[in-house]
Amino acid sequence: MKRIIVILLILILVAGGGAGALIMLGIVKNPFAPPQVEMSAAEKAADAADKKKFQPPPTNYTLIKFTHDLIIPVLIDGEVKKRVYLTGRIVASSAGSKAAIEGGMNRFLNDVIGDLVPFFQTYFQTHENVDLKLLKEKLVEHAKKVYGADAQDVLLTNVFEQAGNGAPR
Repeated sequence: MKRIIVILLILILVAGGGAGALIMLGIVKNPFAPPQVEMSAAEKAADAADKKKFQPPPTNYTLIKFTHDLIIPVLIDGEVKKRVYLTGRIVASSAGSKAAIEGGMNRFLNDVIGDLVPFFQTYFQTHENVDLKLLKEKLVEHAKKVYGADAQDVLLTNVFEQAGNGAPR
């Protein structure tokens, strides 16, 4: 009698597993699922818009990333009061000027640091935060000086300040 009960239980488990597999594969309609309601035209349009992914337009710009992130110390009264962290890219005027810009990147970064260290010494005595527009103008000026017509613009990717004691602002 015990053997018959065990065999019946195994048959029930196998039948249940087979029925579950048929429902999951979509061969048999799920009797427990609620009936699906037709979508309205607005819902269909919203669903179609959700399925379209944003594709940015192709650009003709050649971007060259700064080889190093710049960390510019702000020295006031012989003490580091702040640090300005700067990451950016140079927009090349043509794809052919990419090699020239990459070759002169260290010279560009040295010029930028050499100019911004004394500039920030006086700037932060009267200002609290970095003026991004002024900073971008200075970077574009240096790029034009170092690269000439090869550099079209400078894009600031990341700029933030950190207090001299290591606490972020």
